[in-house]
Amino acid sequence: MAGMSLLRELKVAVLEEEMRLYRVCGPRDDEAFEDALRSHYELGRPPRGPENRAAAIHMALSMFDTARGAHDLAIRVPKLGGHVAVIDLQPDFGICVSKTGGPAHWSVWGRPAQLAACVTDVVQVDDLDLS
Repeated sequence: MAGMSLLRELKVAVLEEEMRLYRVCGPRDDEAFEDALRSHYELGRPPRGPENRAAAIHMALSMFDTARGAHDLAIRVPKLGGHVAVIDLQPDFGICVSKTGGPAHWSVWGRPAQLAACVTDVVQVDDLDLS
């Protein structure tokens, strides 16, 4: 079937130890910053791509385990905000994660205020350390 998502199975884990991930966003001082930590579902946006195949993905945030993955997305899609949040996810916040998509891609479920508390830095994409 042409155009169907390759997603077949989700293995979701409750986060049990700290995990650093990266998310494309706008500047931290933007009053809409916390919206970057809300899923398309929570923002009332229609599902797209793999979100059509699995409602759980529509309810998740897309993050990367490398700065390069977030950087490349930010460059490809400037309307996402041109910044990258460094997020040190913490256990005991009820955060769940699943390895999905490409080699560096993760789906993350969590409450926006607690995810915001895990943000350790927000860097303009051009200033991101990719080493």
